[in-house]
Amino acid sequence: MDHILIHEFAVKWLDKYRDLKTTEREVIETFADECFAIGFEMDCGQSLEDAYPRQNLLNDYSKLDSHIEEIIDIKLLGSAIFSKWRGITHWSYSESLLSEENRPWFIVALSRLALLTEPNGFCPFVLKGKAKKIRIISNNVGYGPPPNPDEEVEQRLTLCDDGRVWFSGYNFIYESDGYKRGRQKQFKLENEKADTVFSAFTRFFSGEFIDIFATDIGTWEMTITNQDDEEFVFRGSLCADYENDGTDLSELLRDELGIEHLFVFDGDEKPDIVNRIEVEYHHHTLIKTEMPISKTADHAIWDYYEHLIIDRTTETMRHQQKIGSECVINREYYVKDGIACFLDNIDADSLFECIEGNPEDVMVDPDETKDYTITIDFKKRPQLILTGTFDKRGLPEDWPELAEEISSFMAFYGLGEILDPLNYGKARRRPSDYIFCSVTLEENGKPYYYLADEDHYKVGDLVEVTSGYDGHTSIVRIEKIEYFSEEDAPYPIEKMKHIVRIYSERGDENGNNGNTSI
Repeated sequence: MDHILIHEFAVKWLDKYRDLKTTEREVIETFADECFAIGFEMDCGQSLEDAYPRQNLLNDYSKLDSHIEEIIDIKLLGSAIFSKWRGITHWSYSESLLSEENRPWFIVALSRLALLTEPNGFCPFVLKGKAKKIRIISNNVGYGPPPNPDEEVEQRLTLCDDGRVWFSGYNFIYESDGYKRGRQKQFKLENEKADTVFSAFTRFFSGEFIDIFATDIGTWEMTITNQDDEEFVFRGSLCADYENDGTDLSELLRDELGIEHLFVFDGDEKPDIVNRIEVEYHHHTLIKTEMPISKTADHAIWDYYEHLIIDRTTETMRHQQKIGSECVINREYYVKDGIACFLDNIDADSLFECIEGNPEDVMVDPDETKDYTITIDFKKRPQLILTGTFDKRGLPEDWPELAEEISSFMAFYGLGEILDPLNYGKARRRPSDYIFCSVTLEENGKPYYYLADEDHYKVGDLVEVTSGYDGHTSIVRIEKIEYFSEEDAPYPIEKMKHIVRIYSERGDENGNNGNTSI
């Protein structure tokens, strides 16, 4: 079989399947003749089935993709492609070659065929070497109603590895269904930023990846030129989430270039995120005294401040209390990935969008005020600044939920161990000591000691114990653990009952966990 002819065949048809403007007719005409001409057999997929029995590779593109790198037999792969095409065009009359299930199948198979037959190691769909120029054309016009007049619908972006950047945004002209250039930028990136972008794109597009196609949204096309001036073309729908080492490539370009609403590969349609929350609180009180403080003042002033900052960039949560002028309390939480996760769980699009407000006839204490300022920095939206009185109607309606989440975050880390009496109050056990676990039985509310046979229990553990004259099983929580020698024991050892075991929700052999006392 002529590998050059097969490679030309694979590249030609792969380009058609990756082009969303391709019609059904274009992927039918001459395909069978070309398959016969280069020696592919139509065997109804039997060769592929024999090689991968019961894997259903012919009908499921995701399964084909999971095994595609194992396929090295060019004749087998060619026959599978021909059989897939023949099955759809001759036996599945209502099925489309370009459907959301079939188009990806042909892209995966033809990409592999192009790689297996590439002459001199060159394939225009997999980047070889280092990128030196990237050109991306993104168009967000899909099926449906036409865009609004003067809406930006196409963007053209060119980057060179020396940092030079050219960007043009084109607006829709309603009268002519055409485009006119609107935004235009030309600038130079810092070397470090340019290196970050080109390194990420080189690594990602040098390997095989899944093209993402949809029929009802916009498209993108990218041409990458390598150091040898060879061009590599990539296409897809404007919904691709391409990541390199956990970094989204579309977001990487937006962050490094600083161009607003950059389409790139995903259309910039991802939900907004919160990058920073700052809360400033001031409680001001006038305290009247029985005796004048001075000749000019008959009251004292008490000022209390709180300041809370949750910041994605520094990965910190900082909380400050300022009591008067001579007392300041600071807490700082640095949790790698924890702060980002906390902020990611906030719905940026609906955060603090509703404040009821106090009615005009609300009663106001002239001697006391509680005010706040909340500043929110988003990734996309402009900064949001809210001010008001710190009360139920003056605060955003969803403040209680956020406050509870912040409180839980802080409480999780507690005050540490050096101030914990369970830590500093626990003696180390001697070999002859007995382990006394204090629990409270629900029947009478009294604390009881039980002996533990092993020293693996902890305060807070749920355990099964026997109680009462009938020896029924109760589930109790350990409240305290102490060590005593036999002579110092608070109760005679021979009269003590023992903990049965750690409580398991699965129950005992009879499916019964006994009475509960927790």
